[in-house]
Amino acid sequence: MQFVLTLLLLVVVALVTSSPIRLQAEDSHIISAGPKFNHVARLSKGNKAIFTINTEKDGEHPVCLRYGSNTAGHLLVKANGHVQSPIRFVSNSNYLCSNATLRTGINSLVLESQEGPIDLDYIDVHGASPVNERGATLPYLEYEAEDATHNGKVIGPDRTYMSLPSEASGRRAVQIQGSGQFVEFTLKKATNAIVVRFSIPDTPDGSGNVVQLNVLSSSGDILAKLELTSKHSWAYGGFPFSKHPNEGSPHHFYDESRGLLNKRVEANEKIRLVPSGSDLVYTIDLIDTYDVPSPYKKPDQFFTVTDFGADPTGQRDSTNAFFGAINKATETGKGVWIPEGNFAVSQRFQVNKIVIRGAGPWYSTVFATQAYGIGFFGNWAPNPSQNVELYDFSIIGQTQIRIDSQIDSGVGGAYSNSLVQNLWIEHTKCGMWLDGPFDGFHIVGLTIRNVYADGINFHKGVTNSVVKQSIFRNLGDDALAMWAEQEPNRNNEFSYNTIQVPLLANGVAIYGGESNKATNIYVADTICEGGGLQASNRFGARLLSGETILADSTIVRCGAPNRWNTGHNGAVWFWSLDGPIDQKVTVRNLDILDSSFAGGTFWGSQSSSIHFSDVSIDKAPYAFEVESVTGQAYFTNVVAKNIEKTGIHSCQPNFKFVMESGCSGWNSTSC
Repeated sequence: MQFVLTLLLLVVVALVTSSPIRLQAEDSHIISAGPKFNHVARLSKGNKAIFTINTEKDGEHPVCLRYGSNTAGHLLVKANGHVQSPIRFVSNSNYLCSNATLRTGINSLVLESQEGPIDLDYIDVHGASPVNERGATLPYLEYEAEDATHNGKVIGPDRTYMSLPSEASGRRAVQIQGSGQFVEFTLKKATNAIVVRFSIPDTPDGSGNVVQLNVLSSSGDILAKLELTSKHSWAYGGFPFSKHPNEGSPHHFYDESRGLLNKRVEANEKIRLVPSGSDLVYTIDLIDTYDVPSPYKKPDQFFTVTDFGADPTGQRDSTNAFFGAINKATETGKGVWIPEGNFAVSQRFQVNKIVIRGAGPWYSTVFATQAYGIGFFGNWAPNPSQNVELYDFSIIGQTQIRIDSQIDSGVGGAYSNSLVQNLWIEHTKCGMWLDGPFDGFHIVGLTIRNVYADGINFHKGVTNSVVKQSIFRNLGDDALAMWAEQEPNRNNEFSYNTIQVPLLANGVAIYGGESNKATNIYVADTICEGGGLQASNRFGARLLSGETILADSTIVRCGAPNRWNTGHNGAVWFWSLDGPIDQKVTVRNLDILDSSFAGGTFWGSQSSSIHFSDVSIDKAPYAFEVESVTGQAYFTNVVAKNIEKTGIHSCQPNFKFVMESGCSGWNSTSC
């Protein structure tokens, strides 16, 4: 009776609060579950549904569940990895409520059936907020330097490959030199932390300069002293590039520096960036301002790495202490806690059936003392790690150039039935390189920047895994890739991710595989040999099959030149290099803006099953461009405007554009 009264009270509380955000169960990430049918998701014992929730304040939020079940049972509930009160259900269809403690910003909510089966219809979350429709719901505000007050020099716009402005966000930046020059930003929201994207010149030998940038308040007080270095930027020569300036062809110009401010700066106040102690030219691209929460607290039943001898000052190597804590936690079924501090490590950590947490990525940092070979790795396939959870810390490498023979990722290996949330990864070769086969990996809320190859790559045989609400910038290869080499990737999803300035290759690439999709993406400024989105049969991948979906996304200033010749590709790119694209590819509800070349390009041998609908192309030399390919593509409600040359540029008479209803603005042709 007491339990029933409690549930009724919670229902009343939920009903009198503001309108909830309703999340459909079939749209959640379902792991190890039965089929979705009639708009419900069936969970048997051990199956789970993972929801992504955005809130504007910390605290308890009523979560109400509509379900149906023929038996009584309960759901284990975890919010951001923390166990909440279980939801107990009875036989029949019903609507139950409980509370979950959520954070400001992006949260994961896991519902795991402990008996089952139970059919989930939807959850209502009170006090939640909608997420951005395209791209990640960002935890910061971004300010472009060229839009700020300054007494420096604006460079750009210029999309010429290997020019300094071409790699800037929006293809413009501001240069300042000496303590008398500045860039000043007026804040739209309060902040206590900052990221500065910058470029400074390299040294003649390629070893890199180190300088200081002062962050000042409007009264001239120093809020932070940021170290800027060119050690992790400037690459030369041919692929995969070097640190030798005498090889020419410089690129990869920018890096970032971040820091907590020594006091909070309120909205409408100003922040000024001023060079300190150097006459080098500082090129400022942008800043991101954060309102970073207080450090998270250590949960019960966690071993702290400092209890095993880890040094939070970073002066002594903490590798053995981390091994000790991980081994002890694995033996006892407890977790590992990384407290506030900077922890120097020199080896990778293999993890399995473990939870590792930090105080937050601005507070708990694991950093490398050598160029390669750190990170948190699952077991290698075909025996992937299981039930790994990583939360709330940073992984900072010391990599300065791409060496493909090196295993060098912030997170790597293979993970099934696992979750990674709110990690910040920089200066490794890859953010996450994941080798399947494995199943059911949930990745949410990551920041991956300034790496030398892929942001995240699902490589061979990855199934039912997702990347959501994550942020990528300044990547040396595809920001997000699915590469179905040897074994097909199946039923994976990249959704609600923000991608800026991939320096080589694509924003999102799906190389073969079965029934994969990329949706609700925002991608801007591809630089070389890359589109905003690509679906292709390349790199020996198992050919595209099922239905591949590219949908509900915005693509800005994308399309790029080829390094080797005068070729180029469009903002959306299809390449049937290793075999025909003869299974359905759906391209739906895209906004393609200010493309460097065509809105879409078709390369390869034969493509016959690409279907465009509800696509807008605004400003491009061509709406579509065809290289050496035969076949046809289908178009419904595809509208182009501000086309600078012709609608279709094609010298391939055996590739047909089948225009169905609602197409306009791109009827002209050229060869």
